[in-house]
Amino acid sequence: MLRLAAPRLTRASTLAAVAPRAARPLFTGTGIKSWIDDLTSQPAEYSTDTIDNLRATRLIQTLPTRESAVGGTDVEEGGQLPKAHHLVYFNPDEWMGQLGADGTNTEYNAPNPYTRRMWAGGRFLWNPKKHLRIGTQVTQSVRVDSAVEKNIMVFVEQAREFYADKADVEARDWAVREERTHVFLPELSGAKGAEKKKPSAAGLPKPAYEHAFVPDSPLLFRYSALTWNAHKIHYDLDWTRRVEGHPDLVFHGPLSATLLVELAQRAADDVAAEFVKFEYRATSPMYVKREIKLRAAWDGPRGTKLSVWAEQDGVVGMKGTAYLAPV
Repeated sequence: MLRLAAPRLTRASTLAAVAPRAARPLFTGTGIKSWIDDLTSQPAEYSTDTIDNLRATRLIQTLPTRESAVGGTDVEEGGQLPKAHHLVYFNPDEWMGQLGADGTNTEYNAPNPYTRRMWAGGRFLWNPKKHLRIGTQVTQSVRVDSAVEKNIMVFVEQAREFYADKADVEARDWAVREERTHVFLPELSGAKGAEKKKPSAAGLPKPAYEHAFVPDSPLLFRYSALTWNAHKIHYDLDWTRRVEGHPDLVFHGPLSATLLVELAQRAADDVAAEFVKFEYRATSPMYVKREIKLRAAWDGPRGTKLSVWAEQDGVVGMKGTAYLAPV
């Protein structure tokens, strides 16, 4: 059964006490430097969540890759959670009044004028000896490794570690490690600047694996609901066009990453290799009602490394590298 409010551990450097997690207070200082100092000086925060069968199933029922031979629909109690599916767990827990004007949870959001948030990229590492399993309680550690103001943008890098058992926490013996980067941009002024050159898919290698689908608003709605993500760019067309300057609803960055991981896992299964690391970077927004092509090509000897990317209208929206290891 889905737990709507899993017990949370208070912000601390150890697992000494269990209590409902209080929302981190909004930043009240002045200046971006003060905010960066405040954010990066915080100790790691620990919390727990149950990898319940319901959310695992709902995600599989939502992923375009699982509607074909790329994947399946079976979710078994005690079975391994598929790679990158942990993103629908450990949802943000702000109250409505704590959300930003754009609907985002504000725990790590930059102060004015950096009010536009985008998922910029990250990295997943999987421990071959430890696994997140359906039906078990998992501990998450999260801290902000760095926050940097650069070229009228602010980059916030979080380090998240997921432990299959509480006994593994002190030893830092994680099952999954995630490094997540958000970029914050200033509000749009209304005046259009020079349009950035979009990364072309021309010249990329011939894919060994691919999967194409056309995203629609129900897909975005279901993924937003699973991740408790109220960012308006995924459902509010008026806001998306008028305030954010996009032509249509924006496809989720973490969903793109998960779909590319799904494609890379297909390749790993074909060569009987262990998928151990995935690095990715968002390069251009992708939108609903236009076909997205997920593609993967071997980079070097077959069975060791894959170049993967998602493209739309000949533009690369996300690219990454999947690293495999012999079993």
